[in-house]
Amino acid sequence: MASTLLARGGGMILGSLTKSNARSMFGSVSRVGRLQVASLSSSSSYNDDPSTFVQGVTKEDLEKDPVLAEYFAVNFPDYGKDADEIAKEEKVLVDAFGTPIPTPTIKNRDLDLDEVNSYPLNIRPMTAYSRDLESEEGTKKCYKLREEQDLIPGILYGGDPTAKPHPIQSRDHSSKLLIKTPWDQVQRELDRFTYHNFESRVYNLTVYENEEDKEGVVHQVIPSDVQHHPAQKKVYCVNYLRYFPGRPIKLPIIYINEDESAAMKRGGFVVPVNRHVSCVIEEGVDIPEAIELDLTGAVLREVVRIDRLIFPDGVKPSKRVDPKKYLVGTIFGRRSDGEDEEDEDADAAA
Repeated sequence: MASTLLARGGGMILGSLTKSNARSMFGSVSRVGRLQVASLSSSSSYNDDPSTFVQGVTKEDLEKDPVLAEYFAVNFPDYGKDADEIAKEEKVLVDAFGTPIPTPTIKNRDLDLDEVNSYPLNIRPMTAYSRDLESEEGTKKCYKLREEQDLIPGILYGGDPTAKPHPIQSRDHSSKLLIKTPWDQVQRELDRFTYHNFESRVYNLTVYENEEDKEGVVHQVIPSDVQHHPAQKKVYCVNYLRYFPGRPIKLPIIYINEDESAAMKRGGFVVPVNRHVSCVIEEGVDIPEAIELDLTGAVLREVVRIDRLIFPDGVKPSKRVDPKKYLVGTIFGRRSDGEDEEDEDADAAA
């Protein structure tokens, strides 16, 4: 059989597959190093059609060519099985050496938010490693860290008067530490909280001297000055500012009770002036995800100020926020017909 086949499961194009070159390409079945791929669907009609796994292959081809049949048996174990039988089996992926590959557990965002709230004081953990001043400092060396080792360079800085056994002074040169954070940890938090809200989180950052260090030193930090590539959106640098209760932190503002506002129900929207508000959180109080903005009774063209923000117990605006001057935004949108007639009558009377 000489035909061009597209292996959808393995993502590989096989040209002129015959019994002779199939043996040379794949070897015996025991030496097939392909990844066992689960089917794209669990329906019986899908699993009975071999062309859905490899384009151009029919049932007659599998009956005539035993090598091709063996290839299907190894790479597409779901072929020929019904949905109930597939559901009962546990999918185990193996590599070319027969080592099982762990299957990642995918959770929805609601479960992730519940997991976030399970941490004490809503402070999530992260890890980092110390950077060597001589061998891992500089533009070219930081580039190698990012591209070859998937480590994001950065600096841990700032003072902490609550540190034990001695307070950390920001003016001391020793308070600045060169560190490198694993890329997957940074990207995990960016995917969870987005780029802007990532810098509104507090983390327990454990800094290890090297890979052999098992203890490390824990610092409470806020991500600061996260730098991205302007076009590729790659994370280039992640710095951390030491955090302690009483240090101002910018928390994002979210809108609630939009259905209780006639202007918002008619398609109105808030044109934001400030998307974050600087807050001070007392010691022992959970750090909130965001500050809620209550839009109950909000009307068109209303200037939304700080009095509509709901601050939880133990959270208050910092001294940087002036209650008289701080603006969240203004409500704009389409007016109702009744409002248009009232404006016209007012103009005529004037």
